[in-house]
This record gives sequence, structure tokens and C-alpha cells, in this order.
Amino acid sequence: MDELKKVLVFADENFLVGLSNKGTYKRACKDTDGAEADFDLGKNSATVRTGGETCTISVPLAESKCTCVARGICRHIVGAILVLRNNVSLDFTAESAEPVQPETPVEQSEPVAEVKEDKKKGQISERDIEKIHNCVKQCLETLGSILKYGLVRIPENLPDMLEASAVRCHSLKMADAERALRETGNCLSDCIARRASFSMENFTAKLCRCIAVLELLEADYIEPEQLGTFRQTYTDYKGNLDILPIGQRNVKGSEYEGEIYYFLNMDVYAEQRFLSLSDLRPVFYNDTQKHFRSVAYPWGMVTSMSSMMHSEMKLAYAKVSGGKLSSSQETQIISNCKAVLDCDEVRDMIYTDFRKLAIETSEKNPENELEKLCFVQPKKCIESTFDKYSQQYIIILEDIQGNRISVRAKYRAETKEFIKLLESIGERMIKKPKKNYVFLASAYIFDGELTLFPIEIYDFIKPPVPEAYELPESYRDIDVSAVYAERIISLFSEINDRMCIIVRGGLQADIKNDHKLENLAFNYGLKGLSRLIREFMHCASSYRHSVDGNSTDVLLKMREINEYIHQGRKRLEIITSLYNMKGNK
Repeated sequence: MDELKKVLVFADENFLVGLSNKGTYKRACKDTDGAEADFDLGKNSATVRTGGETCTISVPLAESKCTCVARGICRHIVGAILVLRNNVSLDFTAESAEPVQPETPVEQSEPVAEVKEDKKKGQISERDIEKIHNCVKQCLETLGSILKYGLVRIPENLPDMLEASAVRCHSLKMADAERALRETGNCLSDCIARRASFSMENFTAKLCRCIAVLELLEADYIEPEQLGTFRQTYTDYKGNLDILPIGQRNVKGSEYEGEIYYFLNMDVYAEQRFLSLSDLRPVFYNDTQKHFRSVAYPWGMVTSMSSMMHSEMKLAYAKVSGGKLSSSQETQIISNCKAVLDCDEVRDMIYTDFRKLAIETSEKNPENELEKLCFVQPKKCIESTFDKYSQQYIIILEDIQGNRISVRAKYRAETKEFIKLLESIGERMIKKPKKNYVFLASAYIFDGELTLFPIEIYDFIKPPVPEAYELPESYRDIDVSAVYAERIISLFSEINDRMCIIVRGGLQADIKNDHKLENLAFNYGLKGLSRLIREFMHCASSYRHSVDGNSTDVLLKMREINEYIHQGRKRLEIITSLYNMKGNK
């Protein structure tokens, strides 16, 4: 029992979060709060009954077991450790015995003083860099197992192995790597559980992104910023912040649910015009008032945020991070008045020409929702229909120049009411073609088409004077360049499909290499891509015939091809989107 006591001394909140994750830790705290302690102590282990399950807590703690169906460190195990810490005497002194730090996935043998001294200088010590390199190597080997077996023969414990890798990253403060590994692991769990939400293309993209994040940390010198941050860092907004509420979106059907509130910064010279405030919570919290600090009452307000979405507000001491507002109680509302969306500040931001929207969208970060936000005013609605094949509700819009784009919303059980509302608006737009509508939407280019995801639709904003927009000279000969662009994008799709086939079947399967894609890329003048395909296919096919094959090499080659395709699509899809606007698709 002494050995177990020694490791329990160090099993504080930070350790338990690293052993599992913050959500699991919080849920365990909730389950054990006020619960009766029921446990039996053994020589170097303990049996704890909690939440209807029986846990065997052993040394090291990471090897503890639970009778529930979950794999790895579940909320019952974390709760059992909390029960023991709260009910077992852990009084150790230097004279009696030296506590043994719990074994974590990464060795913690470095003197604490040395690490702190380096952190004060804003640097990472050579010892820590070595640990990071070892961690990266282990993570890549784990990811390589996905390619080794393929998704059709993937071991059921592989998501747990990715979770263990994420824990190692957490202990070394590798925030971006931990996040990428957990995203990949969650997607892999969807595949194993055969969930409809799983997408092979999406999984392959997440896998490549995870590889890219890890690859950056293989450098000989690493800046602390390269590790990423676990939490958003908010900075003080200079002066007072005047915000106009413009929309509200309900989020459902993911790990988090709640509301996102959108605002327009009324300072026309501000670099970031669109702002947001999120009120999201993990779905497993039932009693949100007790276990989740909601931001529905931010900035010291006595009324809910939803009720204030009709008021323009001026904030003092506001805190912002990349356009996201903090709900800090230090922020104060110093004045408010009735919100008027039919104003010059909104009208000046409305797109009336879809070509301009497409070009500017292609230059923005597709991962940043606030950068993709826009106001769009079509001339008319051409079609409003539900596509049974893609399970999407689609509205086709046309601008003053006759260019067409689509508004799309995916149907799910959680979005049923939203789809009904969108359907009624689409029908109304067709029945009353002379009425003006303005969309607040997120714009993105997908499959060679500019697409909008709607957030709010207004029918009371007076239309701005249509601007006389001229395409940049580099886009004026679209009809000729679009043919070449579509061929290249089609090649990209074939290459991506080939990588998905290898991810699905694994490197141990018989991989056919007919050199077709390599030759096509060379003939199209993409010599760099042709070389990457040749190297990737050679590594993939030779792995099966080698006793010392290295799946990590195949991973890195796949990441290079994915990055090439990503950058190539970004440059070419703007051409195809402009071409398809004219009804050529």
C-alpha cells in the first residue's frame, strides 16, 4: 500500500487531466462529489466501487483497470483516484519516506529548477527538446500503425494509443500536437464505431495535418510558440469597443453545444470587423448551472446575452483573441441603445458581386470562421430544393451580373428546425423576387464552387448601390485557364483517392503502382508533384517486401503530397469557382 500512497501524493488535478483529459476529470469530480467512499485497500493496489463500476487502481496509475466498456483511462478510474486521495492518509515526510512521482508516459527526471530557469529566459532547454524529439518519434510510430494495418484491420486499441500519445504531448506542453492527435483519434473512433459521420477524405486530411504539426517539432531548435497554447490568450482592446449584434447561431450535434453570438465592430478602421462570443459547453454536462460556468451573462450583465442581441453596446476594458470576445467580468457595458442593422456600416460591407466575394474568400484563412464571415445581397433566388443524395438543403442565388452561387446546409436531426426555416425563406424569395434579402453567412470554396453557410437572413436592410466591379487582369481569361485548372484539380482528386485507398487497406496490402498519376503530373508540367508521387508510391509498395520497412517515411511523403495538393487547390479553385458561376458546371 505504501507504493500506491506514494504515487497518489502527486496525482493532483494537473496530473489527472494529463492522464485523461479536462472533460473526463471534470465529469469524475461531478460523479464523486458527495458520493460515499467504497473501497478496499490491498498491498500495492486498491479496489474502488464508483458509478456502478469496479476499478482496480494500481501502480503505475496509467495501468489501472475498470469494468466499464470504455478503453483506457475512463471517468470511473479518475473518480476512483479522487476517492482514494480524499479518504486515504497520504502523510509522507522527508524523514519517513520519499514520495514516488507517478509514472507518466514521458520521463520526468529533469531537475525542476533547471526547467524554471530556462522558462524565465523564454527558451526550451536542450533536455526538454530531446524529450520532445523522442515524443514526436513515438507519436509518428503510432500514426504509422494506421498505415501499417489500414483502417480495415485497425487494432481496436489504437485510439487508446493515440490518446496515450496525446497525454505524453500534454506533459511536455505540446498543445498543438496534443490537439491534433486527439482530433485524429476521435475521427478514428468514428471509423471503428462505423458512425455515419466518418469520412475517409476528412480522416486522411486530419492524419496529414497531425503529421505536419509533429514534423515541425523535429527541428534542432524549438521556440516555445511552436508548441502552441492550451488556452486562448486574450489581449486588452485599446479604447472602448462599440459592437452591433448581427446574428446568433445554435450549435448542436458535436462534442460541444450552445450558442455563438456574432457582432460587428462599428469602428470602420478596425482590422477585425467581425467578432464573436461563444457560450458552449460539453454535452455530458446535464446540470450546467452547477458544473459549467456559462457566459450567457457576460460582462457583469444582469440579463442574458440573448436578450441583449437587440442592443448596440459600448464596452470598456474589452478583451479579444483573434476576433473572439472574452466574457471577463472585468469588461463593462458603459452604454447601450437600440440596434439598427439598416445602417451605413453594414451596407458598406455587403457584397453585391459574387466574383469579388470569391476572390477575397480565396485569400482568407479557411480555418478561421470569423475571416470567412460576410454580408451578401443577391439579386434573386433561382432555386430552392432539398438534395436527397447529399442530404443538403440548397438555395441557388444570382447576382446583378448573372453569376450564381449556392447556399447549403446539411440536414441532421439537430438541424431539422433550421432546415425548415431555411426552406420557408427560400420559397418566400422565389414567390417575392423583388424583395431584398441580405445574408450573413460563412463563405468557402468547395469542389470548385463558392458556397455560403447561412447564419442570419435579413429582409429589412436597404440595398446598397451596386458597385462597378472589374475582375483583376489575371482572372479575365477564365474560359481558357479553367479547362486546365479543372484537369489539374481532377488529378489532385485521383491522387487523394489513391492515398485514401492506402490508408484504408494498409501498407501490408498489395499496392498497385501503374505510374499513371506520376506520368500525368509530369505531362501537366508538375514535375515536383510527379517526383513526390514516385517517391511515395515506391515507399508504400516496397514496405510490404521489406523486413525493416519504416511506415514513418511513408507518412512524411504522404504529408508532402497533401500539402502540395492543398496549396494547388487553393490557387486553382478560385479559377474554377469564377468559371462555374457563369453556369458552366
